[in-house]
Amino acid sequence: MEIVKESAQKPFRKLRKALKRLPSDPSTKDVHSLRTQTRRLEAVVDAFDLDRKKKTERLLKAVTPVRKAAGSVRDMDVLVENVLKLADYRDDSLVRLVEHLGELRVESARDLRHTVAGVRKDARRNLKDYSKLVGRQFGGDKETTTTAAPAPQEIVEELANWPALGEENIHQFRIRVKQLRYMLQLSNAVDAKTIEDLGEVKDQVGDWHDWQELARIARQVLDPKEDQAALKRIDQVSKEKLKAALDAANAVRQRYFRDGGEGAKRNGHAKRNGRK
Repeated sequence: MEIVKESAQKPFRKLRKALKRLPSDPSTKDVHSLRTQTRRLEAVVDAFDLDRKKKTERLLKAVTPVRKAAGSVRDMDVLVENVLKLADYRDDSLVRLVEHLGELRVESARDLRHTVAGVRKDARRNLKDYSKLVGRQFGGDKETTTTAAPAPQEIVEELANWPALGEENIHQFRIRVKQLRYMLQLSNAVDAKTIEDLGEVKDQVGDWHDWQELARIARQVLDPKEDQAALKRIDQVSKEKLKAALDAANAVRQRYFRDGGEGAKRNGHAKRNGRK
């Protein structure tokens, strides 16, 4: 797999900066940056598969808690947005639900600040050291390098042999698609259409998963009788999102992951071969 040096080192640089300057009340953009750059550097680690077990363990031990804490804040931001998308969100049921989600967001943001404060020094040092290690894989002034790490192909084969998609396994399918997409984004030799299609599946399934989580929280907060209408509407949207997610995931499976993943291999090399 061909990897671009700037793409490989950029997430380390951006995450170091984000950890240094995290505001006391992190915005949606701040939280998104933490999660995205952590996911990207995890993709770099998998793509290179370096024989540096202790360095890799120290890095992931420092940054993984940040990703998880940021994910909790992000979830509350998205769930509030979803409630506000409902036409009559001003009714009492949904107002109470938004207030509850807001309280959870405050708690999650506090946990994120504490997490970052606890790991900031070690995380920034490990990010700097590992970025240098990655840079040495390119040698001299080379801007690209080729890695024989098996991770991308292993994911393609796993997706090609995935069982029939349903509510019970589509979220895990999304996680693997997202991991593959992050790895492919490290290369200039991958067709942009492939990245776009994988991103569409990631977003569609993620959207359903958010609504499913909203339905779960709503059932805990709202009264099944007095708030029946609101609960029913959220469940209805969740079912609609599941259908859209399954349609998108099955379409991308048919295009890229049939015949042992040959579709992904062909499209992954399309740009290199001059096909758009």
